[in-house]
Amino acid sequence: MFGALFLKECRQVLKSLVYYIFVVVFIFSVNSQMSSENWEALKEPQPGQEYYGRTITKDETLIMEKTLANLMQDLYHGSFATYPLGFYKKVTLVDEENKQVKEILERCTGKSYEVMEKELMRHFEKYEQSILEEAMAAEADYKISIRESLTYEEFGTAMEEICRLVGKGSFYEKTMYESGVYVPMTYEQAKEEFDALCSKDLITRGYMRLFCDYAGIFLAILPIFVGVSGALRDKRAKVEQVVFSKQASGIVVIGSRYLANLVMITIPVLVMAFLIQRPCYEMARSMGMQADFFAFLKVPCLWLLPEMMIVLALSFLITEYTDSILAVFIQTAWGIGSLFGADTLVGDFGLKLITRWNTFGQRMLYDSLEKALLWNKGYYCLLAAVCIILTVIVYERKRKKGGTYGKVYKTNC
Repeated sequence: MFGALFLKECRQVLKSLVYYIFVVVFIFSVNSQMSSENWEALKEPQPGQEYYGRTITKDETLIMEKTLANLMQDLYHGSFATYPLGFYKKVTLVDEENKQVKEILERCTGKSYEVMEKELMRHFEKYEQSILEEAMAAEADYKISIRESLTYEEFGTAMEEICRLVGKGSFYEKTMYESGVYVPMTYEQAKEEFDALCSKDLITRGYMRLFCDYAGIFLAILPIFVGVSGALRDKRAKVEQVVFSKQASGIVVIGSRYLANLVMITIPVLVMAFLIQRPCYEMARSMGMQADFFAFLKVPCLWLLPEMMIVLALSFLITEYTDSILAVFIQTAWGIGSLFGADTLVGDFGLKLITRWNTFGQRMLYDSLEKALLWNKGYYCLLAAVCIILTVIVYERKRKKGGTYGKVYKTNC
């Protein structure tokens, strides 16, 4: 009975316009983010290169130097980037506020603003800004030396003053700078990362993590509409009482419907992953590197499947309980909150719905965070199971309320 209902539910999903909108929007959205990949991570670093890319450090001295360097650039250009509600907002300070920022910089560095301004100009003049690699190297190399007696606690107090001036959502908030700052890689670090990408990630696994980063953003919201549409289908068709009177138990009805929706959502995700992975796989093979052909299955199933499970399960539960589209608003707010609540684009998993890994590679960092990722995914798999069990309970209570107490046996299902 379960198998027959599962196939029937799959066919019902294929008849839904909402499902095809989901597929089109997902493919378009992810493809627009992944199409610009330039495969720089596939180039083996060579001694003597001017720039080896960037890596994250949580060294307190480097955090202070790079944060103050960023503050100096913002002050020099006359604007500060903030994200008070997750969206970009340009902040321009008045003269008196700019004076206060200068005083804070001078207090932290022991130098006058005029001296720091000259140092900034001399630094960037050494690089050809019209060349992307040169411009990135200039940004990565720029830092401001701190006052010898400056403590990390004093620095934190100074950044609190900056936050009061520029407002919420700036890079000078403690949660932002304590998540680490980017610093230039050395040759040894770049070589270690490249070797890990080749030996541990087999190239494509690293690339699929980047795919999952972008895909995870859209999968926190898009499946809600498919789930709500599926859960409300009987109500729209006005056949609730007919369905309630079927022989199948609540666990069979809800379970088959949930699994059918989950499978139908997962299929385009995996197809998209395969298509995105293909050029990376072929490029790696053409360069004589070993690549994992099945990474498009392995990585998304770990990274994205638990997310799809909980998003779909929660939409089923809320919709079954309320007989409304309330889940769309509640879960969209959750997804947006998770996206903008990340302190970094690489890591910081916790119990966040959207797990970010906005880079191609960084295997050494991934190794140190893999356990946290597994806890995150295991938690949401368990939570999805709880939501489905609760959905079944709600469904059975509605069945009894309709006067069909328990199972009513009927020949046709």
